[in-house]
Amino acid sequence: MRPIFGLRTNLVLNIHCFSNSKLQRIFISSSSPKQPINDVTLLIASDELQRCTSLTTLRKLHAKIFSYGLYHTSLWTKIAALYVSFERVDAAKFAFEFLSNPSSYLWNILIRGYATHGFFGQSLGLYREMMQKGLKPDKFTFPFALKCCAGLSDLNMGSETMVFFDLMRASGVQSNRVSILSVLLACGNLGALRKGEWLHSYVIQTGFEYDILVATAVMDMYTKCGSLELTRRLFDDTPGKDVVCWSAMIASYGIHGQGRKSLDVFNDMLRAKVKPNHVTFTCILSSCSHSGLLEQGKKCFESMAKDFGISPQLNNYACMVDLLSRSGQLSEAEELIQNMTVEADASIWGSLLGACRIYGNLELAERIADRIFELDPFHAGYHVLLSNIYAAKSRWKEVERVRRMMVRRGTNKVQGLSLIEFNNVVHKFGVRDRSHPQSDIIYDLLDELVGPMKRLGYVPLTDFVLHDIEEEAKEEALLYHSEKLAIAFGLINTPPGTPIRVTKNLRICGDCHNAIKIISRIVNRIIIVRDMHRFHHFEDGHCSCGDYW
Repeated sequence: MRPIFGLRTNLVLNIHCFSNSKLQRIFISSSSPKQPINDVTLLIASDELQRCTSLTTLRKLHAKIFSYGLYHTSLWTKIAALYVSFERVDAAKFAFEFLSNPSSYLWNILIRGYATHGFFGQSLGLYREMMQKGLKPDKFTFPFALKCCAGLSDLNMGSETMVFFDLMRASGVQSNRVSILSVLLACGNLGALRKGEWLHSYVIQTGFEYDILVATAVMDMYTKCGSLELTRRLFDDTPGKDVVCWSAMIASYGIHGQGRKSLDVFNDMLRAKVKPNHVTFTCILSSCSHSGLLEQGKKCFESMAKDFGISPQLNNYACMVDLLSRSGQLSEAEELIQNMTVEADASIWGSLLGACRIYGNLELAERIADRIFELDPFHAGYHVLLSNIYAAKSRWKEVERVRRMMVRRGTNKVQGLSLIEFNNVVHKFGVRDRSHPQSDIIYDLLDELVGPMKRLGYVPLTDFVLHDIEEEAKEEALLYHSEKLAIAFGLINTPPGTPIRVTKNLRICGDCHNAIKIISRIVNRIIIVRDMHRFHHFEDGHCSCGDYW
């Protein structure tokens, strides 16, 4: 029979006599105790966890602690924290769920662990669950919650980021670089210019204006909010511009359709002796693509390896394929894909598929679609794009076939949303959305605009309606697209003559593009729409993209 002062007591007495590894071997190899668990056993286990320096040892200690029946909260909290430190958040979650009442400390540890390793959805889910239980996040967790919101592309996350940031400030938590970068990104994604201007002043007040990364993020925010003049002013005032800052300015001009100014900035960068990298070339090639600068884009692409010794990467090839495709050189674009030095992904083939929609090349579209669905069978956007191509040719059986394919694969179409900021509040609209308090007058205004629009030459592009229905029903479906609803809201609520800024999460459709050009002429307003690819500045019946998007 084992004496009262048996193995466990001897282990405690020898903690300072044995080396860490020897003590761990004794504890791990010992049999499960038949005596009741006491503070001595807990002390041994806790001490060994404190000394643990490898994942293998942690797993053995975890198994032994479990076999001993040591279900003490402090031990399992340490186990979970160690798993996070060894980048095994899944194992940490197991330890977390084993506890009936995890401590606030452990909640925070796990939230930060998920965020650090890119599991933003899981991290935010835990954060919300924690708040529902009445537990408070610590000062270190707020920035990680912000990072999660910024890491998720859903527009709703942008609004949640703003809420987190305000809550963090109200709680007296001091902002750091991570939190500021996250909220600037969210503000840009929402197109919330007024909030962005306040954030810029906050950056200055908190002393982050000289942080080149933060300054570049402010530039990016202004660009996404449609205020290119503020972007350029900040760029000119920023000292010590690095390659990231220069590249950001090139990209800013590019998405606003000012490709020649992008080229000017690129040349200024070279004169400033700042060496471009592959990201810089992605920005300049994208700028050429958005502005239809085919020859300039080709020269830049050739100069990568020739003049700068930079091997083209996937994004660089994607920009060149997009440039060739938009210019109507579909065969050359396909040839470039087939001869790339890196393996093509679905997005590169997708650029070519989009061009097939523009140029009505059904045969090439079907061939490309097969390649795309082999690489990415669950991407809703490519299915919708193929449906658009079939609908434009009135191939309704094929449209239905693609729709059934999406259902079979469990692929859901991303909902189109348009945002507009008014009085520091971001208002969101979906297609045929009637949830807004001003819906009745918004719809009435759009109905009133139809007559003047048609008199100025507007013809609804019913090809963009993916249903085999009557023409009148198609026209009505087009009239209430989300971007038109957002613009009508802006016309109702803002003073005459002021610009209207709208952000959309998807590509603006061809019918809306034509309609907004004419609306800008009727109401004598500048209307700025940012879609997922670029900015469109509508004024007096024209668009800055030159119908090239």
